[in-house]
Amino acid sequence: MLTGLLVISLSPANAITIGYLSEQGELFRQVLAAAKLTPEDVKVDMQDLGLWGGDKYRVKLLDVFFDNPWKISPYTRTMSDGLLADKSDLAQLTASAYRRIEGGVSPQLNGDLLTKYKQQVQKLGDDALAVALGKLTNQAADSLKTSEYKALSPQLRSAVAQFLLTIPDVLHYRQVGLLRSLAKLQLDVDNTYNEVFNFAVKTVEEEAAETEEDIRPEQVLFIESLLDNVDFKLLNTGAILAAAAVQEMQRQLSQIPVDVLQGNYHYSLDTPQGKIILSGEGDRIYPTDDYLLIVDTAGNDSYAGGAANRDINHGISVILDLAGKDKYISPPGKVPSFGAGIFGYATLIDVQGDDIYEAQYASQGIGIFGTGILYDVQGEDTYQGISHLQGSGTFGSGLLIDNAGSDRYSLYRYGQGYGFTKGIGLLLDSVGDDKYIGLEDKYANGGPFGEKRHIHFIQGAGFGRRGDYTEGHSWAGGVGMLIDGAGNDSYECEVYGQGSAYWYSLGFLVDKAGDDYHDAGWYSLGSSPHFGVGIYQDDGGSDRYTGIIMQSLGNGRDWSIGWFEDSAGNDWYNGSLMTFGTGDVNGIGVFWDKQGDDTYLSFLEPAYGQSRLQGSTGLREVMLTLGLFVDGGGKDKYLLLADKDPQNRLPDSAIDIQSLANNPVAGNDRTWCRATSPKYVKMAYGCGIDAHSVNSQ
Repeated sequence: MLTGLLVISLSPANAITIGYLSEQGELFRQVLAAAKLTPEDVKVDMQDLGLWGGDKYRVKLLDVFFDNPWKISPYTRTMSDGLLADKSDLAQLTASAYRRIEGGVSPQLNGDLLTKYKQQVQKLGDDALAVALGKLTNQAADSLKTSEYKALSPQLRSAVAQFLLTIPDVLHYRQVGLLRSLAKLQLDVDNTYNEVFNFAVKTVEEEAAETEEDIRPEQVLFIESLLDNVDFKLLNTGAILAAAAVQEMQRQLSQIPVDVLQGNYHYSLDTPQGKIILSGEGDRIYPTDDYLLIVDTAGNDSYAGGAANRDINHGISVILDLAGKDKYISPPGKVPSFGAGIFGYATLIDVQGDDIYEAQYASQGIGIFGTGILYDVQGEDTYQGISHLQGSGTFGSGLLIDNAGSDRYSLYRYGQGYGFTKGIGLLLDSVGDDKYIGLEDKYANGGPFGEKRHIHFIQGAGFGRRGDYTEGHSWAGGVGMLIDGAGNDSYECEVYGQGSAYWYSLGFLVDKAGDDYHDAGWYSLGSSPHFGVGIYQDDGGSDRYTGIIMQSLGNGRDWSIGWFEDSAGNDWYNGSLMTFGTGDVNGIGVFWDKQGDDTYLSFLEPAYGQSRLQGSTGLREVMLTLGLFVDGGGKDKYLLLADKDPQNRLPDSAIDIQSLANNPVAGNDRTWCRATSPKYVKMAYGCGIDAHSVNSQ
């Protein structure tokens, strides 16, 4: 049984449903009763949803939440707690990510994945590395024992050998899961790599110039053929083995005495899978190239490439840097780098130092028909770029794991926990006062939101392909997750971010602790349009939220669920149109602040538990639209701002709250139901409750 469930004396069906809520389930029962609803009424009917279609490749977790939204809170908390508990286990994190998209296996059920390779190293003894290199190069082992080879310590040779002995098996999983499918489809592998990469990753200029006519039906069907034929479970099994092997190499090297590990040596060897470089002390420069493995044990190093599959002929690429303040700076343009798993596997582990990561596109933990991982163990780091970065999955899995330090993440779009079709993107930051920034300068592209607006899809965002108004081939989106464990953090974005999802996708932003600041705009902070589930969950701290444009802070539009949840702290909320728990044209929006003396400011409606239907006709009039507002405790202020242009942000520091009037629609120790905007429509509801305890009315 989940911790903290509330058992209520209702009918058996009610008890089961309400049981998934936390300690304040009774408040939800009360506010729903005010609208003559029960918890069982709150769901997205999957049969009704099927009338709209467009959900090919839909993940099962979306169905779970549509069928029972009360599972969102405990499931999100359990998933995020599990990811943080596994923060230093790359194989387990990789497998956990895959399970969100039904594409993985459970390595812990198979014992030690590396037993076979450990036994091989023990049997081969001091010849293990030479034998492993021989298998990769088709050369005799003895011929590889050069003077540079002999300068390597036995402990270093043993650790690297064990990793390299896994490579044939890792590549075999890639062969049977991916390359065999390309052969079956009679595809040219080089052209396939280039066409898919250019489809998935577009520069700002390419995307701005693209029109609907530029997306050819043949290209859409080509991508679908890959999605339908690639065996993602086999492909991902290879990624889990690779992640386990890389991390075991890191563990073994960390046990070698520093004076031995950081000696004066430099070993290099070319293989069909790329260069192998083992380097000791010194500030090294690594140019752009195809690298199978770089192990650098000391120095302030500069990397222009590595940990990337730059073409389909190089299936695995790894950087392991053990110490130093390093710079990972990719050349301009669409150059895969630094944890870019594209039709393969790529992993970068940096163990120590305050590091700089810079790339414009396709870097810092991105997966496209593959898995890309960037794992920074400690240090105050800077991550920056333009798009498809920092935990981004498109037809694949991208993970960025940072376990210590106050870090700065900045990009324009498609990252910081972003998942497209058959993809998952995860950004997991364990601790530190971090900044997550959605860049806006030079990148205005708001389209229907206004030419000066910025569409991001970042900070826990899911996205799918909508084809219902073009050629009809829609693809359900993936899963985007940003999990922050602790620290006083800052989040900034405009359109689509901070727990947002579009087109049968899921977006999660979970912040466990700290006094955080959120500056967000349209479809943000647990808000989603068009068949998505956007989730925001904050479990501690006195936070400040500015969702001043519209449709944020728990808004669901067009068969979507928007879920906003803040568990503790004296919070400040600055909202606008369609905020604070609003349902929009058959969407469900939930706003839930559990406790604390909170301040709410707003100047436009619908808000505070209200629904809206625009031009409702036909079946939409008899299908649920719901907005819920729940404040579970504390002495709160509900204040009414003067009427201002909702397109302009209003910094909370500029507000003199003493001069503001009370908002008449909400207040302490009250339950209310609000009329649907612009007019009453059957099955459209909106209610709110503010209570000091579950017995308040």
